[in-house]
Amino acid sequence: MQFIKVEEFYPGSCKSFVLITKIMFLFGVDIRSDAKKSGCKPSKWCSAYQRLVTVLWILYFFYTMLSVIIVDLHSVTRISEKLPRQLRDVIAFMIWCVLKTRRRKIFYLLRKSSCLSNNFNVKHHPLWLPFTPVIVLGIPLIGWRLETYPFEEHECQVLIQHFSLNFRYVPEGQNCKVLSIISLLHSLATLSLTLAFTILYVLLCCLLRNILMLHSGTGTNLLANRSPILDDKYFKRYLTEYESVIQVLKSFERIMSFPILFLQINDCMSIFYGIVNLDPIKELSHNTLLAKYFIAIVYASSVCLASFLCVSSSATSVHEASKLAKDVHEKMFKRILASEQGVGREQLALLFVNYSSPAFTLSASGLYYFTKPMILAAVGSILTYSLLVMQF
Repeated sequence: MQFIKVEEFYPGSCKSFVLITKIMFLFGVDIRSDAKKSGCKPSKWCSAYQRLVTVLWILYFFYTMLSVIIVDLHSVTRISEKLPRQLRDVIAFMIWCVLKTRRRKIFYLLRKSSCLSNNFNVKHHPLWLPFTPVIVLGIPLIGWRLETYPFEEHECQVLIQHFSLNFRYVPEGQNCKVLSIISLLHSLATLSLTLAFTILYVLLCCLLRNILMLHSGTGTNLLANRSPILDDKYFKRYLTEYESVIQVLKSFERIMSFPILFLQINDCMSIFYGIVNLDPIKELSHNTLLAKYFIAIVYASSVCLASFLCVSSSATSVHEASKLAKDVHEKMFKRILASEQGVGREQLALLFVNYSSPAFTLSASGLYYFTKPMILAAVGSILTYSLLVMQF
């Protein structure tokens, strides 16, 4: 196996990443290249577009803060409503900030992952990957239609005050049209980038999991060979390959664990907020606006639930693949000791360290780790606290 130099491989040349990098560029995160070290400066149009999107994100954040101060703080009446209504907007901005500041690190992470995939000859092209643009743009568009179509003109006039900071400047009879346009921009701003980041995270998790599984399969085939002697060069290369995978996983954890924490908070709070606001006894029976929002709330909570499960399960699969690799290392270590094979002490020590260290586990900024029990515990906690809050 010949390792390709990192400098010779670019994420943009990998089909697995080309779509997602272009989509993230549209929303203000350019991870297609590193202009500072490559010497290839982006075009003036690309630079101007990125600066424009940056300004729009900053203005959007200030608008969100003003909306919380002017509208939300004076209108909430219940404990469940005291949860920040603009949490999704704030978290979307925070995710953009983190990705923007770490775009060069993400670029090199994608490059390393591409090289690793090429070295192990793992071509990861999931069936859903070509539908990435449909997912990133289609889900916000469906949510936008569900949020706007059931309302009459007088109801739109009430709802638009939330977006207009209590100012009334919409002409009579145009409230629903203006509300529709604002809701469309709002849905694209809050959902598209978070969905693109979700897809990128899941894609990287699945790619690294497949590489670990292939590496474990190689070790299993090696053990299946009943020859008592393991080739020293092959054994050394096997350990080097595993170490290269672990190094990329550690880089992945350092770069992505913080933004994935924001994404998980957004998903959990959206599920929680949806359950609380769909309390049929206290709310839907006497709140006309909330009753018309029923389908939109169910849709938004379902999307966040799917996002939470996809991220958690894909990150958990990396842990399971690492556990499988540890099992192979244990069997290999025991076989070498039993056979009294003349393997170098350095290789034997490295194998012992790999065998004795715990399986690699991804985390959300170190606050919790993605394992199978965590998924069930998180869903149970959301349901429990939702039921408690509904009592007040």
